[in-house]
Amino acid sequence: MEEREKSKPAVSVIIPVYNLENYLDTCLDSVGRQTYGDFEAIVVDDGSTDGSQAVALSHAERDARIVVISTVNQGAARARETGIRHAQGDYICFLDGDDVWDSRMLEKLVAAIGENGGYDIVCCNFKRVCKTYQAIYRESRTEDMEGLEFLEATLRHSIWVTLWGKLYRRELFNNGLNHYPLRLGQDTMINIQIACRLPRVHFIDYVGYDYVQRPSSSNHRNFDFEYCCLFCSIVERELQRHGESLRGHAEFYALLNKVRWYSSPLYTSPSPR
Repeated sequence: MEEREKSKPAVSVIIPVYNLENYLDTCLDSVGRQTYGDFEAIVVDDGSTDGSQAVALSHAERDARIVVISTVNQGAARARETGIRHAQGDYICFLDGDDVWDSRMLEKLVAAIGENGGYDIVCCNFKRVCKTYQAIYRESRTEDMEGLEFLEATLRHSIWVTLWGKLYRRELFNNGLNHYPLRLGQDTMINIQIACRLPRVHFIDYVGYDYVQRPSSSNHRNFDFEYCCLFCSIVERELQRHGESLRGHAEFYALLNKVRWYSSPLYTSPSPR
C-alpha cells in the first residue's frame, strides 16, 4: 500500500442511514469487530426520524474510528456523496446501515487490492439474508477485468452492480463524479461512471457481505417504462460525457444499456441494484 500521512486511515467506510434503528446496532457491531483496524467509518444520518442517530452516536462514543454526520433527508445518493466528501482514506468501501460484514471483510479486500501490482477495485461475494432463508451469491466472473470490460459487464448486469461488496481506490471518485438521487439504479449509475475511467478490477472468492432484505427497502419498489426511459437517458448522457475514454463507442454502450433495461424484468432479478 502506498505511503500516506500517518494521521489518515487506509480505508474510509461510508454508511448511509435513514430510519434504521432496528438494524444499525448490528451493522456497526460488525464494523467494530473487523480484524483490519486501519479505517474510519463515516455514518451519514440522512435526516432519520427514529433513533438511528442515537445508535450511531453511542457507537462513536465507544469507538473513535466511527464518525457521525447528520444531514437533512436527501436520499442515499446524497448521503454517500456527503460521506465521500469527508473521506480521508486511500480506499473507499460502502456498507448499507441495515447490512452486516463478516469480521474479515476489510482484511480480505485490502490484502487483495494490493496484489499483482495493485488494483483499482476488488469485489467479493455476498449472502442474501431473509427472515426465512439465507443464500450465497457468487460472481459468475472471476478473472480480472481491465479497460472497458468492467463497463460492459456493468451495463449487462453480468456482475453485481452494487457499490457495497467492493473496495475502491479513492481517486475513482474524484473529478466530476455525479451522484444521481434515483429511485432505482443509483449504484449502477456510479459504477458506470467509474467504469468509464478504465479501472483494473479483481474478484475474490470470499463471502464477506450480508445483504439483509427488508420489505420497505428501495430495491423492492416497482419501476415502469417511464422510469426506464429516464434512467437510460441519464446513462446515455454520462456515456457521451466520457466519450473520449470510450474510444468512440458511446452509442454502442448506450444501446447495450437500453437492451438490458427494456428487455429484462429487473424486479424479479436476484441481483441487487
